[in-house]
Amino acid sequence: MRISVRTLFLAALLAAAPVAARAVTVSPNALFIDSRTRSGVLTLYNPGTRAEEIEITFAFGYPRSDAFGAITVPLADSTPAGEPSVLGFVRAFPRRLRLEPGQRQTVRILMQPPAGLPEGEYWGRVLIRSRGGRPPVEQQQGAIRMQIDLETVIVGAVNYRNGAMRTGIAVDSARATATARGDSVRVTADLTRRGNAAYLGHMALELVAADGRVLSTSEEDLAVYRSLRKVETLAVPPGVSLKGATVRYRFTGERPDIDPVVRLSSEAVTGVITLGR
Repeated sequence: MRISVRTLFLAALLAAAPVAARAVTVSPNALFIDSRTRSGVLTLYNPGTRAEEIEITFAFGYPRSDAFGAITVPLADSTPAGEPSVLGFVRAFPRRLRLEPGQRQTVRILMQPPAGLPEGEYWGRVLIRSRGGRPPVEQQQGAIRMQIDLETVIVGAVNYRNGAMRTGIAVDSARATATARGDSVRVTADLTRRGNAAYLGHMALELVAADGRVLSTSEEDLAVYRSLRKVETLAVPPGVSLKGATVRYRFTGERPDIDPVVRLSSEAVTGVITLGR
């Protein structure tokens, strides 16, 4: 019995560094293509000892959160109504290839948008499927012997920018609550993107005592395509009183992992949250 099992490696939501799986490496894993060039390049490399059969496909998706702040990137084969998608006009050349051990290969991602495309940023995900680099996994269950074929999928972002781009972020609501044990503070922020392009920024939080001392900090890169709920936890040092404490937040467009050439500028957004119960 031969079974095909697909193992999905989801690349970091937006990072410029190469992403490695056991099959191939892909760099970069986030492409930003504008209406002037209409193309970008992915570099694939096979560090293994076996040849890899590669297929390039596309899907639609961007980071979304649930009521608890858990973030996922649901992928769809078609474009949901009202969403700015590249699926109708993005192509990969070559779409299929064989990557020998130690071989490096470039894949061109080409945009062929329709005439009169409205100004704005259009989103998608590129899927690099890799097969054949590892022998089938053999398993024995009673009298049945199975060979399990493995497939690796690396997912990266591909954004097409048509016209002038503007981005920013708004904090619609924010609250900070001490946990029952008093050893941490839970911060929940509901965020909305401004402008016509995804906000790719950096969030910094500080838990500040009534006397101005910074008790703990948290920093994280984030991507807000439409809206996003961020939930973070700040540790409280033992024996510290939270009476009169606050949480300071700061959102900036400072992302060293994104090439400055394609990084969009945005105004810093700051604020203070009074600690609640």
